[in-house]
Amino acid sequence: MFYYLIDELQDQRGSPCGPFSVESGYCIMPAKNHIDLVVKTLAVMESLATSEYGKALKEIAAEVNLVKSSVFRILYTLKEAGYVEQEGSGVYRLTLKTSGLARPNTDRLRLADVARPHLTRLREDLDESVALAERRSQSVVLIDVLETSHPLRLSFQIGDDCPVHATALGKAVAAFLPSQELNLFLSDSKLPQYTDRTKTKLLQLKSDLARVHKNGFSINDEETVAGALIVGSPLFDSSRSVCGALSVNTPTARCSAKRKQALIAAVIATGKSITEDLRHVGYVHPLSKSGS
Repeated sequence: MFYYLIDELQDQRGSPCGPFSVESGYCIMPAKNHIDLVVKTLAVMESLATSEYGKALKEIAAEVNLVKSSVFRILYTLKEAGYVEQEGSGVYRLTLKTSGLARPNTDRLRLADVARPHLTRLREDLDESVALAERRSQSVVLIDVLETSHPLRLSFQIGDDCPVHATALGKAVAAFLPSQELNLFLSDSKLPQYTDRTKTKLLQLKSDLARVHKNGFSINDEETVAGALIVGSPLFDSSRSVCGALSVNTPTARCSAKRKQALIAAVIATGKSITEDLRHVGYVHPLSKSGS
């Protein structure tokens, strides 16, 4: 945190203000009140705010017209306070904690707004398609998709339903729902079969969801599309209620056992990062607010 020592202003009776104006009994002295370091810090934050992917120290210093050593100290302090993060490559970016400074506006903040930077990085790191789904009253719905550059890839459409018995996104949400709400998702006792690997028995599904709850990730191993492996992870809002899930998908043809473990680790880590940002900004999912 920044701490500044500001000279106490004296009122007219203690020290004449001369040519300066007087308001509410205090001298208004712009030259003394101005804190240059605050202005520099805000300039650095504004520079970072213009880029979704972050910037290097040299680029920031050039934009704000400061020497690199000064910018480094500002970034170091902001990083310690949790407002800036730094990648191994040296790139700096603002964290979602900065959004918490405008907490009254979080009602307008969407799950996709918070998750998108993380999805972008996950797609870039793995070069696989990633997706985001949101919990609804009786369904899980796809709300964002970022596709890989590989010509061989799965394509999903925003707005698609994610069945809780077969998809990684659906399972990741369902595994953390209260039993009463999960029953609403399963009100139709017949679970559709998409491939010969789809689990259509209720006992099978409950066993699968128990594993997801224990391990913190879900797997769709050719249960909806033959030749496709999809890994999912739940997301939780600031009230600790499950609000959605993210996933990464890949053709089984390019997914070795080692690659599968890497996908699982990356999805779990990204899910935790998004959840942490949702907590920082005070995001509460509409269903959590309604108590549904």
